[in-house]
Amino acid sequence: MDRIDDIEGAILRNRSVLPGYFLASIRLRRPMAGTRPGQFIMLKVPSAEVFLRRPFSVYDYGKSVLSILYRVAGIGTSALAAAGRGEKVMVLGPLGNGFTQLPGHAPVLVAGGIGIAGIHFLWTKVKKRSTLFWGCTTSSEAALLRKIMSHGPHISTIDGSLGCTGNVVDLLGQHISEMKRPLQVFACGPEAMFPALRDLLAGERMPCQVLVEERMACGLGICFGCVRKTVDEIEPYKRVCKEGPVFDLWQISL
Repeated sequence: MDRIDDIEGAILRNRSVLPGYFLASIRLRRPMAGTRPGQFIMLKVPSAEVFLRRPFSVYDYGKSVLSILYRVAGIGTSALAAAGRGEKVMVLGPLGNGFTQLPGHAPVLVAGGIGIAGIHFLWTKVKKRSTLFWGCTTSSEAALLRKIMSHGPHISTIDGSLGCTGNVVDLLGQHISEMKRPLQVFACGPEAMFPALRDLLAGERMPCQVLVEERMACGLGICFGCVRKTVDEIEPYKRVCKEGPVFDLWQISL
């Protein structure tokens, strides 16, 4: 069993990458052991008004510096966005099950909007042999890709202002028949993306892992507040924080 630590950290940077979206880097007092792409942390936000910790995907990690990319969506993320350099936080992690790569399979990464936050750490590990597909609403959101842009990802926008017009699953569908097999797909994005992705891959039943997002209270599997129904006939309900957040696309109920 991997070790889970509650580690004190200090904010190094916490900057807006576009309106409502922030990238924070946190220097941890000691290393966070065994961190894998797809895992997450529970963060104690530096605010007396925020009691429960908030879950964040590991955007990047190395040399005791943890990075998270997040969208301001409520009191917790609003408080975090207001935190400045040097403010102390507590980081519980790494948590959950991450992505598992199949030997000999070329990675295909699929991210919708802020879903790039859950895919980025994997991309840093496999970028030289992977293909990335990313979709968003409009070209202004391309700032979320940052350094990935120089690696020529396939991009779609709903309004057609950058790349192809349409969603990211449509974009993947335009290219996947030309890609050399065997392939393994890794995806993170809006819930509506997963049924469309399953329909696209159903013909080959291509290996696909998806990072599922859910509201969490403890992050440790104790409260059972983040269950997800699967096709397991014996124990259909799985905890996103414990058995997930990465699931086999073909095992979850959509």
